[in-house]
Amino acid sequence: MELQGAPRQSAARASSSLFVVSRHPQSSVTSAHHECRQHHGWSIGRYAWAAIVVASLMLIATVTRAAILVLDRPGSEGGVGALPLAFAAGVLFDLLVALWLALPFVAYLTLVPQPRFARRGQRLLRRTWMVGALFGACFVAVAEVMFFDEFDGRFNFVAVDYLIYPTEVVTNIWQSYPVGVVLAVIGAFVALSMYALRPMLSRLDAASGPGWRSRLGVAGVYAACLAGLTLAVSPRLSHVSTARDVNELAASGYVTFWQALLGRDAPYDGLYTSRPDSVVFARMRELVQAPTRGSVEHEIGMPTDRWVPATMPERRMNVVVVLEESLGAEFIGALHPGDSVSLTPRFDSLASEGTLLTHAYSTGNRTIRALEATTASLPPLPGISIVRRAGSVNLFTLPSVLRSRGYSTTFVYGGRALFDGMDRYMRNNGVERVIEQHDFPDTLFTTAWGVSDEAIFDRALVEMDSLQATGTPFYTLVLSVSNHRPYTYPAGRIPQDPAEKRRVFAVRYADWALGRFMREARSHPFFDNTLFVLMGDHGPRVYGAAEIPLPSYEVPILFYAPGVVPVARRITDVASSLDVPPTILGILGAGYHSRFFGRDVLHDTTGGGRALMGHNAELALLRGGRMAVLGLRGTRTLYDVDSLDRLTEVSHPTPSDRVMLEDVIAWYQSADHLYRSGRYEFDERPPGAPAVAITRSP
Repeated sequence: MELQGAPRQSAARASSSLFVVSRHPQSSVTSAHHECRQHHGWSIGRYAWAAIVVASLMLIATVTRAAILVLDRPGSEGGVGALPLAFAAGVLFDLLVALWLALPFVAYLTLVPQPRFARRGQRLLRRTWMVGALFGACFVAVAEVMFFDEFDGRFNFVAVDYLIYPTEVVTNIWQSYPVGVVLAVIGAFVALSMYALRPMLSRLDAASGPGWRSRLGVAGVYAACLAGLTLAVSPRLSHVSTARDVNELAASGYVTFWQALLGRDAPYDGLYTSRPDSVVFARMRELVQAPTRGSVEHEIGMPTDRWVPATMPERRMNVVVVLEESLGAEFIGALHPGDSVSLTPRFDSLASEGTLLTHAYSTGNRTIRALEATTASLPPLPGISIVRRAGSVNLFTLPSVLRSRGYSTTFVYGGRALFDGMDRYMRNNGVERVIEQHDFPDTLFTTAWGVSDEAIFDRALVEMDSLQATGTPFYTLVLSVSNHRPYTYPAGRIPQDPAEKRRVFAVRYADWALGRFMREARSHPFFDNTLFVLMGDHGPRVYGAAEIPLPSYEVPILFYAPGVVPVARRITDVASSLDVPPTILGILGAGYHSRFFGRDVLHDTTGGGRALMGHNAELALLRGGRMAVLGLRGTRTLYDVDSLDRLTEVSHPTPSDRVMLEDVIAWYQSADHLYRSGRYEFDERPPGAPAVAITRSP
């Protein structure tokens, strides 16, 4: 489309600053077209279609960022002054994304010859393409806002993992949100937009286009701009503030999703600060030695390998671990004695009869992170959880240790066990039997995630009764599902109406079902010889301005066994969900060969404690009021933990701080190397046999 006069020149510049306009602005359309073909001059012509797509995508992205700011108020806890920088950085990300998304359209505009370009079928194809682009961009925008509301961040590993299992996720979204209304509104918006653009698009259809050499030139400039911007725009540009939520606002969901997709099986090396294995392994031997209270003999290249002596005569007690979905510490009345109303009165009552960890943290914000921590006692590795990895076979896990001692091992879950690879992981790592959704009657109350908690607990009781009848001690891992969107549950169990779909009501129901389970268990023969571990798998959601949002990781962990575990004891040291396996074995009493990264929190008298957690790409170590964080590209940051929701960067680290920065490397590098090399394996040694040095290359 050639330009005639200054008004049309302005219109062309407004349509797109990405393309070079005609060399002959004062000529007519016909003469300009002739000149273009004669001298291969450049004209915006058909590329105005791409300019409209790019501009539309950027506008939608900007509106999305503004909606997130209004609805979720990132920066309200700090970093408000960085909001202009967040929007400025966002423009660069949005431009990069828009150029990439428009690339196929630019290729089409370049390759289609002019005679075919003007045909009716091609006009319909272009409009269909534009409708698809607008509808898709609007749908992603709505999804981003909803995701941010739930996880306080842009698309990340959670979004990638959820996309792989559409059955649960799509059903959950359908039950949780008015999907039909949202799609109708998006459709209406796109229809109105296309109607408003109709005159402009008709003129573009009628306009002649540049010759093929000029089109190749435009495509070359486009590709060069895209390549240059891709190299120039680093994900680090989103770090405009010390407030995590403001940085999330600056980012683009497309970019963060792509990063998460590429990093699903990310190796530690090349991404984070590393040291020679000999250095980190030597430090890990020191870090795991103190809690053992006995001899530590390591295999070559096995820094956590040790013999843990017996704490008392062996008790062949049954072990029941209950992972409560999204039961964060914020809900637990026993952890907040000043609150007038508790959402968890049954858990609070049980806490008064057991030993409660008051400062315990999950290793991640996904259930599979809790599964890996409470079975394998392994720090969260970069990328996806080991539960999802094909190489997670014959790992050193609590079920494997107990099974080698004659225990029967079972996993009871109300959903589909193929979700997140749970079935495969359990069967490959010491669990003999997996109970999942298809093992329950179809008549039971069910949500997107499976049958209700009460049905799960009822089935667990049946399984444990059967094992008790055989005289075999058992290990049973129970995973609940009800405290999750869409927050529905069977009516009549608690006074609150499940039709309201409120999280706090789901918490009340989950507490009711747990209390009912424990009350029923008391009447069963296995109860007096059973150790119960009742805990949250992770917090309810990610929120807060801190780079590592600690409130989202704090969970209750309760050890309950009347007559065995101290009553009403409170352990205030920092603890981690990966401490559960060694603590359970410490309560059972017998010595054992260990490769666990966790510690026995009930018998370790060294004090202080520590917790390890991964948040998106960051890997953290919390210890002694300090948090050391490893970031991508070798960054290391030390924070002072002023409160759970506020971290202050330490600009002048002390010698002990520098030691902690080396320790966080030791924890994660050694864990990643041991797992990837296949050395974090279960070595079935007879009980009572200390570890011996075995020649093995590091």
